[in-house]
Amino acid sequence: MKNIIFDIGNVLLSFHPEEFLNQYYDKKTMEDLMTIIFCSDDWIQLDLGHMTITEVAEKLAYEYPHYQNEITFVLENWTKMMLPIEKNIDIVYQLKERGYSLYILSNFHKEAIEEMFQKYHFFGLFDGKVISAYEHIIKPSYKIYQLLLDRYHLNAHESLFIDDSLANVFIGQDIGINGIQFKFDTDLKKELKNFGVL
Repeated sequence: MKNIIFDIGNVLLSFHPEEFLNQYYDKKTMEDLMTIIFCSDDWIQLDLGHMTITEVAEKLAYEYPHYQNEITFVLENWTKMMLPIEKNIDIVYQLKERGYSLYILSNFHKEAIEEMFQKYHFFGLFDGKVISAYEHIIKPSYKIYQLLLDRYHLNAHESLFIDDSLANVFIGQDIGINGIQFKFDTDLKKELKNFGVL
């Protein structure tokens, strides 16, 4: 194994919008906002790089005028919920020290990922990044996996992909990339040892 590929959300940075919304709103409002924002087609368009945060905020506020203030607040502040998963960041440093090539393959909005890259210095450890908003392709499309392999001249069988979505891991495996599903109770260090990586 030579290349370790990481997803970002819930692998390197925590992403739990329900917890974020619960800090500010009652249960019904939280559930409505989850559906309106995070489960919307517009959220996918952000990941695809086809819309900006401002455009989505204006569109959703027009469609749901009774939640205009809430929608604006959430879309202006949601990145504050994304905090490093420290035990995994420690592993990233260990992998780098051991000489592995590190890559990112993630569905992420353009404005948000630029904020994350500026905010967290550990992203500088990565040798390459494929972010959906820049490529206009999202996981689990085969194309975005192949794009990563082609752009950085990676051998799929020498690569290991870590993602919180089992579906995304399976797609990688279909084209020969080894995979680990990272869940909240996953011992990532143990999983990497099973692949002979740590």
